[in-house]
Amino acid sequence: MNTLQTGQSSAGVAPLAAGELSLSAPRAHILLVDDQPARLLSYEAILLGLGVQCVRALSGRQALERLLEQEFAAILLDVNMPEMDGFEVARLVREHPRLERTPIIFVTAVNVSELDRLKGYELGAIDYIAVPVVPEILRSKVAVLVELYQRRGQLQAINAELTAARAQLTAEHEKALADREAQLQAVFEHPTDLNAILKAERDASGAIVDWIYVNANRNVGVLLGRPRSDVIGRRMSEIVPDRADEGFATCKHVLESREIVRYESEFGGRDLVVTLFAAGTEYVVSSAQDTTEQRKLQRELLESDRRKDEFLAMLAHELRNPVAPIANAAEVLSRLVPLQNQQALVGIIQRQAVHLGRLLDDLLDVARITQGRIELRREVIDVVACVRLAIETAEPLIRSKAHQLTLTQMLDPIYVSADKVRLAQCIANVVINAAKYTDDGGELRIRPYLDGQGAAVEIADNGIGIAPEFLPRIFDLFAQSERGLDRSQGGLGVGLTVCKQVVEMHGGSIVANSAGVGRGSTFTIRLPLAEPPATAPPVVTPQPHTSQRVLIVDDNRDAADSLAMLLRLEGRETLSAYSGEEALRALRPFNPQLVLLDIGLPGLDGYEVARRLKAIAPALHVIALSGYAQLEDRQRSAAAGFDAHLVKPVDLEALKRALAFASQR
Repeated sequence: MNTLQTGQSSAGVAPLAAGELSLSAPRAHILLVDDQPARLLSYEAILLGLGVQCVRALSGRQALERLLEQEFAAILLDVNMPEMDGFEVARLVREHPRLERTPIIFVTAVNVSELDRLKGYELGAIDYIAVPVVPEILRSKVAVLVELYQRRGQLQAINAELTAARAQLTAEHEKALADREAQLQAVFEHPTDLNAILKAERDASGAIVDWIYVNANRNVGVLLGRPRSDVIGRRMSEIVPDRADEGFATCKHVLESREIVRYESEFGGRDLVVTLFAAGTEYVVSSAQDTTEQRKLQRELLESDRRKDEFLAMLAHELRNPVAPIANAAEVLSRLVPLQNQQALVGIIQRQAVHLGRLLDDLLDVARITQGRIELRREVIDVVACVRLAIETAEPLIRSKAHQLTLTQMLDPIYVSADKVRLAQCIANVVINAAKYTDDGGELRIRPYLDGQGAAVEIADNGIGIAPEFLPRIFDLFAQSERGLDRSQGGLGVGLTVCKQVVEMHGGSIVANSAGVGRGSTFTIRLPLAEPPATAPPVVTPQPHTSQRVLIVDDNRDAADSLAMLLRLEGRETLSAYSGEEALRALRPFNPQLVLLDIGLPGLDGYEVARRLKAIAPALHVIALSGYAQLEDRQRSAAAGFDAHLVKPVDLEALKRALAFASQR
């Protein structure tokens, strides 16, 4: 049996050393493995121009040597090779801890059986490519893997820097605490603590009338702004007259009750933690620690966490920009490309764009929740309506895996006070999670019901189940259970966290149950009931007017042009502008009826452009395009004169409704 062992290779190319990551994209290397040199040359020619370094291996053993020498973004591996075939190479690669996550694409010149294909996926392959290789397919697959490899390297570098910064702050914080412990050991005469001993001053009847400083260390005098000798022997009412009443009562309570009292205070611009305790029948010891620097460190740690959350939000927002033109282009292609096999490719692009958009939504929601910026727009709704919206969201995944979905029907509505969109998103996250971890052809069951004085929605599956040790952590941020190599649809590990947070914001709860691995799982969401709503008049959806002139303003040319193409297919006349200034210049000549305006424009931003457009043409309908969708974002766009606010990547149906309303107006 061959084994893959870490060691120094004769080729002299060392593995990447820890700590060598930088924010620049790492150079991607692709390992090409085939016993026919001509094929290797053809693969290199196909990949030319992708900016990758191709490394050849003419056998499985040579491939293993190359893998020990350096890191690769992907492996293009021939299945049928003498001595050691591709399956054996893949097995050895997956057994090595450093290489187990390296993507493998199998290349085969013969038709493989479904059993062999499953074997390949179990060994870690992410895809199969048949010979003769279609250059466009190979280039696109490798390009995606290279981009993921480079993004992973960049994120690792960022995480390393954040971890180092946090470690430094934590070390400083721990050092401050250790210093504080050392100070307490010196107790009274420690150079940084403020320690004083006070004696009760009594009148002839024995009642306490004041407190006298019988001793005080140098720091007390410094804080009070007077020499130590000027403190000792003086009364509390003389030393701190503005705090004498409060201090008198606290000291009296400590002496008589024998309790230890600890409180925080601020004096002379310093943060203090004061401890009072009795010493004998007449004395109270006052020990105060200066925590100004400690508080400063805590604030710095909180600021570091805040910057991390802002980074997550900004990352998710910025990644929306490339998703929008991808989604638009896919929609255009779906209407222009007639061939069935090409339509399938378009479908892949559309589904993956939706999946990427959902991941970005999860990232944004996590950042908003941790920053306390998420707000609910409640209304009294039937919980079944949210269930149906959730099913619509999860339906493409359910259909692709041929799952049998059963929805229990309710005779009467179950009313809750909830944010319809957020609650539907929560239920969809659970349904999608169930679909991901249920084998093809499995069963999903959704049951809304009355549970005592509350509403409940139960989502059950007969999938892979949940290990008992993982159940307590299933709602933790970024928590993911161990999955087989064929479980390739796992997300970021934030969907269930978002779901739990949002459900709890509604005053509800969510629990997960499973009999164990391989025995399915059940998630139950519970919410308080609400009074039935008053009957509202039906909403009339306006019909679109297809002769609109639409001005599209976005500095991302791909996003603007792809959206323009899509609207032209709808029968509208469009014009693209790539800056605020260009939009203002085009207003008079083009005379648009509606403007789709990106907010995040360089130079003259979308808010200012909207104000100027409205000043010139008050009746003009202006719709904001933005990666931000919180209540404060919508309020700010409305204040700037926008008539509507759409979130990137724009949902086509939402855009159609906005255009139709604008037309009627």
